[in-house]
Amino acid sequence: MARNTALVELASELPAVIVSRLLGIHQNTADTWRRIGGQDNNYAAEIANRS
Repeated sequence: MARNTALVELASELPAVIVSRLLGIHQNTADTWRRIGGQDNNYAAEIANRS
């Protein structure tokens, strides 16, 4: 349970695209965790995709 909480917390602080790359998971999974965490980092995700 603590692991899941930590992953959702991480996803709420970082854009889904970054979380998916860091952890090697599908971006949809990271996006779901982000929504569960209640944060929307669209701006940061756009910047990450520019690189």
